[in-house]
Formats: sequence, structure tokens, C-alpha cells
Amino acid sequence: MRSYFQPPVKLGPKTAALVGQISSIDHIEVMSEIEALLLESKLIKKFLPPYNIASRDDKSPYYIHIMAEKFPKPIVNHEPNKAIAGPFLSGFLAKSILRQFRRIAPFCTAQRKVSRPCLYFHLGLCHPCPNNPGTDTSKYRQNMTRLKRLIKGQFVQVQRQLKSQMRMASQNQDYETAAAARDYLRSLEILLLQPISPDEYLVNPNLVADKQRLALDALKEALHTGSLTRIEMYDVANLAGTAATAAMTVAIEGEINSRNFRHFTIKTKNTPDDVAMLGEVLVRRLKRADWPQPDLIVLDGGKSQLSIADRIGSYPIIALAKKEEIITIPTHPGYREIKLDRDNPGLQLLMRLRDEAHRFSRRLHHKHRAILK
Repeated sequence: MRSYFQPPVKLGPKTAALVGQISSIDHIEVMSEIEALLLESKLIKKFLPPYNIASRDDKSPYYIHIMAEKFPKPIVNHEPNKAIAGPFLSGFLAKSILRQFRRIAPFCTAQRKVSRPCLYFHLGLCHPCPNNPGTDTSKYRQNMTRLKRLIKGQFVQVQRQLKSQMRMASQNQDYETAAAARDYLRSLEILLLQPISPDEYLVNPNLVADKQRLALDALKEALHTGSLTRIEMYDVANLAGTAATAAMTVAIEGEINSRNFRHFTIKTKNTPDDVAMLGEVLVRRLKRADWPQPDLIVLDGGKSQLSIADRIGSYPIIALAKKEEIITIPTHPGYREIKLDRDNPGLQLLMRLRDEAHRFSRRLHHKHRAILK
């Protein structure tokens, strides 16, 4: 966007004409890059903007098609007829979408002239592979149906279908199929975090803000608390006590705000004790009078991590355990555990904060390890 706000002499004729007709600027906030790409395509198709839909300078928009073959595969071209998605402003964007969805709905792009699985089969991106003798056509076509739904932004439907498939396969003791469905489901959740169809953004451009409020309300109800303006999540990373680091991730009014993230280098040396490290970090953080005070402190872990609660005074503190995603609250004496549904928006907010803290702490940790080498 910055390129549009230059002196007119630096703009090309087309861009100068476009900027000359701008009267106001608005935006729709989305949850992920893939949603932004699909929403952009929907908006272009809906409004037909002359400056990026018409074929000027011999460039046409790109579209995604599914070929009508025994083993269909997606292709990207300039043909709008019978396209399942588009227009996209570049072929790179369309191919990027397909590449990201391939881990959830594998497909084959190899030539059909060999009788052994292609390279992408071994990478889990083409399964089942049409080049493998005896490939089940129906299973491959299920992937294509799933791919079409993903490209159309029908993320919730895909989630439900994968969950149902995983449950039925498990009941039938078909554990290989159940595991594959589980892996596809995890890939979708990682890609989208909170899957939202582009159509929902068109109906409600303020959907992200509404969902943030919903997450805060759900968390307040679960924790029986009041204000949650600032939530801080903490995680540590170390290798047997060496190169130890920690991270603080922050949500302001339900919005994860990376500008407020902070790294900590653990000062206590050669002590492989995550609890002690968390205690050190919290004491150091709460001494920072120039930082806003937290309304809720969340630790990555369970009861053992909460043993440091007495060191932080009266600040509300909880822990979130991985896998089962159980929230633990110190009650003095003892602890209280809360098990929320995974689709609870309050729990999803905490999980996203935890995952960001996990990623952020390891970034500095790996830098320290590289120095030690």
C-alpha cells in the first residue's frame, strides 16, 4: 500500500489515475494470510474494480480449475469459464493457495507415465498417488472434493467432515485412515487457527473484532473474572538448562499484539528447571513499572508451574497444559481445573497465545545455541 502514497511524478500513469480517484480508504481485518487471499478474490469478483480486473498491459487475472480426469488435478490459467476460484492478481497467489492446501487435500501433479509413486507421495503431498498401481480412485476424489471446499472458503464444513471421517475410521479400527484424517485436521487448524469463510467477512466486515469480544466474554465467564484488557502468556525454552530463554506474548482487548511481545534471556545458568526459570522471568517482568500491568498471567504448563504463584503477589494467574488443554487455577489451598471444549473461543485465544509464546521463545533460544556452537 505504501507505493500508492508517493509524489505523483513517481507513480506510473495507471497508478496515478487510480490514486486520483481515491476518496476514502477502508479495510477488512482477517485472521490469516490464506483468508486474505481468498477474500481478495471474492471482492474482485464482486466489485469488478477496473484497475485490477481488466486486462491492461497484456496481463489477465488468474483462475484455479480442477481438471476433468480420472485423477483430477488443479491447474492455474487465465480462463474464467468454469473456474472454481478467482480472479487472482497473480499466478503466484493462486499457486500459493494450492500449495498451502496441499497438506490438507493431497493431489498429484506428476506425469502419468510411470508405475511407481511420485516424489510428492513420499512427502505426504500426493496420497494416494495415481502412479501407484491399484490406487483407490474414490479416495483420491475425496481429496479433490475437500480441495474444492477449501478453495471456496468452506473451512468449517471441511473440519466437520474430517472429524467425522476420523471418528468413523477409529470405530472401524481403520487406524491408518483415522491418523491421516487427524493429520489433515491439524494442518488445517495450524493454517487457519480460527477458520472463517471469506463470505462471512463480506457479510460482517467487523467479524474479527466481534470474535475478539466473544473470546474475551467466554474467557471471563469460564474464569469468573472481570476485566481482561491485557493477558500475558509465558513460555521458556532451554536445552538441559543451557541457552535458556523465555517469551511473553500479549493480547490486548482480545487481539494478539506482537508489538508487545518480549524476549528474556534467563540469567540463572545451567539449571534445567522450567519452574525456577518462569519464576525468575515473572519477578523481572513485574519490576518493570514502565510496562502496563497484566489483568491475567498465563503459564504454559500445569500445577508445578503454578507453584510460583506466591512470588508474584496478587496478580491473577492460571496455567494452560498442552494436549488436553486443561486450565488450572490456584485456589489456596489446592487447585481447580477447567476443561473447556476446543471450540470455545476463550480457550482458542489462550491456545493461540501459547503457540505464539512457544514459537517466540524458541527463536531467541536457537540464536543463543548458535552462539554456543
